[in-house]
Amino acid sequence: MRIPITPLSLLIAGAIPLVCGYASVVRADGEAQPTVVQVYELNPFVGRTYEIVGRLWIGSWRSALGVTTYPKREDAIAAMQTEASRLNADALVSVSCVDQHGSTWYRGNDPAFLCYGVAVKLRPNQG
Repeated sequence: MRIPITPLSLLIAGAIPLVCGYASVVRADGEAQPTVVQVYELNPFVGRTYEIVGRLWIGSWRSALGVTTYPKREDAIAAMQTEASRLNADALVSVSCVDQHGSTWYRGNDPAFLCYGVAVKLRPNQG
């Protein structure tokens, strides 16, 4: 199945973070600052207690029909961070990104990055 990248799909992909909004933390002076979800290729929390709050871009039946790709790796990571923040996650672990350009199912001429990972919420130590 080939998923074409059209100007409309790029517009929709760019509008998703604006529609979803960014999570934020209110500082002492009352001004909101964005919450940044840390991204890790490996899981640095092995041995610590955490809850999986989402498997991004692969945890749904929709991924069998198609997945969203991005022209830059940074754009794909930013979209994952936005979604993880929406899920109230503290981190993204086991993150992997691949460029679908030249793959058997994607025939476009432009880069098409697909990233996926696991959004986790850390639990306080129960010492």
